[in-house]
Amino acid sequence: MDQFNDARELIAQAREALRRGDKEAAWKLGEQAALSSPDLEDAWLILTASDPNPEDALAYAQKALEVNPSSARARKAIDWAKTQVKQAAPVSADPIDDLREAAVAPAVAPIEEAPPPTPVKKSSSRAWIYVVAILGLLLCALFAVLVYRVVSQAAFTSVLEQVAFPTQESLAAPVEVAKPSVTPVEAGGLAQDAIVTPTANSTEEPAVSAPTATPTHKATEPPTEAASATPQSTETPGQLIMQPVEDTPTSEYVPPSSSAPLPEIALSGNGARWIDVDLTNQSVYAYEGDVVVNSFIVSTGTWLTPTVTGQYKIYVKYRSAKMSGPGYYLPNVPYIMYFYKGYGLHGTYWHNNFGTPMSHGCVNLRTDDAAWLYEWASVGTLVNVHY
Repeated sequence: MDQFNDARELIAQAREALRRGDKEAAWKLGEQAALSSPDLEDAWLILTASDPNPEDALAYAQKALEVNPSSARARKAIDWAKTQVKQAAPVSADPIDDLREAAVAPAVAPIEEAPPPTPVKKSSSRAWIYVVAILGLLLCALFAVLVYRVVSQAAFTSVLEQVAFPTQESLAAPVEVAKPSVTPVEAGGLAQDAIVTPTANSTEEPAVSAPTATPTHKATEPPTEAASATPQSTETPGQLIMQPVEDTPTSEYVPPSSSAPLPEIALSGNGARWIDVDLTNQSVYAYEGDVVVNSFIVSTGTWLTPTVTGQYKIYVKYRSAKMSGPGYYLPNVPYIMYFYKGYGLHGTYWHNNFGTPMSHGCVNLRTDDAAWLYEWASVGTLVNVHY
């Protein structure tokens, strides 16, 4: 804008020089105006009127018409310059006066030419289009990422609900297990509770905790805590639908091979039922007095989480309950009979490696074997655990 104003000032001075007849000064001022603002028609008309060379004057006039194709003054200047070229004579006074009038005439009404649109606006508008497009792409990408994370999280959660992955470190760490979600099964008209002394009307579920000790003394009173067993790392949880089973043996008879003395209940001669757990041979025997009525191959605790030894009594039974802890979740564990805190006998559907220590301390039986033993034994049945 400063150059445009300077050029207009130079043109005004050149017109005054033409009025005085000073063509040389007018030409210099017109040249400066043309160099400052080449798009001004008046600058080229000043050069046309003040240049003594007709051919140069014609070129200046044509440039003025090129700048403003609709200008009548530029066309008049071209006609005048062509006439001068044809005559090849010094410019007469009259044509110069006419040209001066053509050049000076705009002074009455100042030229109000709107400056041409600058490319800045177009580039600015185009830049905004680019910015909006980039923001749209970023929003689309962010939305796609969010959708992917939601879908993948939902899929991962669904998988976790079906499968649990116990870790090796969890074998040696104490865990707290959620208590069973069903009420104890009544046996002999009484429902035994794991927290308080058994009463005929007790319906509370036991507060469970992980196995903590390995007692070797004889237990004569029901313990006050119960916990669900925690599976060994190779156990694979799944879903199980319980079906009633007949009260018949499901395993071949395996004669006892342990030299451990029989408990007093076996020698009483009254045919009382009791369970013998042989950790050395990974076997369980169902006794009536001193007679074995059934036997089973089982999996007991590993060397990191051994099964407790001693004499205990079954204090609560669950036909089906969940067992869970850090890193695993076992729904519907069948035929659970707890005999000491979180140690119990129960069915096993997540492995078939019986005869090998596999558990966190519980006695794992095949589901059919656990069902038979569950129906055969009752709350208060003696459980003798030994090597």
